Amino acid sequence: MDQENVYNAPPFGAPMSNFMQAGNISLTPTLEIPAEEFTDEIPIGESPPSSSAQTGFPPFGSTPPTTVAQTTNQEKYQIVDLFWMINPGLYAQPPRLVQGQAQFVVLSYNISFGNLRVSFFNVSQNSIQNNVVFLNNMQRTVSGTIYPASAFCAFNSPRIATVCLEQLFQSTGADWQQNRPVCKIEKNENKIRFTIEDSKSGKYFYDFENWQKDAFLYACQFAYTTGMYLNGLNKINK
Repeated sequence: MDQENVYNAPPFGAPMSNFMQAGNISLTPTLEIPAEEFTDEIPIGESPPSSSAQTGFPPFGSTPPTTVAQTTNQEKYQIVDLFWMINPGLYAQPPRLVQGQAQFVVLSYNISFGNLRVSFFNVSQNSIQNNVVFLNNMQRTVSGTIYPASAFCAFNSPRIATVCLEQLFQSTGADWQQNRPVCKIEKNENKIRFTIEDSKSGKYFYDFENWQKDAFLYACQFAYTTGMYLNGLNKINK
């Protein structure tokens, strides 16, 4: 397909007619073998967490539209959502996904802590109604962070395979410090694979390709440019 038409074809052009229907989305994945160049094994044997175990998701994505959650998020965190993105594999019939592959991703910038938040979700019934996405109707599976140094490397390296470093000032021995999700960025000329492995939630990944790859790189650049500026202003004004 020539370059000028690459964004006009499904899933980037008009969606398949039987996909974006209110409350009637088939999400049974078809197992496929991912690109061999990326070495991480996909946890085929893992079952996604049950929806009953997943509650709200501040500070990782947009705050759910409830008064209590909004008040809590506004008091503790300052979040800017940069991109909400649907996995293009959901547009195929049947959906082309493998187990452990995120169905929806939110890229956010946490002004309070100066990092990118990458949040993975599973799409459930009524998550997408016509042309409207309802994040509160999705199931968050796992989230991870990218600090400016790792974001800088990801943006400026043509090819990279690196584990993102967490930036914490003091070791307190707290459980949340000892069990931080491990985030890995793998980048080549065609795509970026972002993998999050969490000791409690499991291992998930998302492949950013075509315009979504550009969006991911823009978010990385935002983290060490505009984001750092916003983080500094936030500290000065406290």
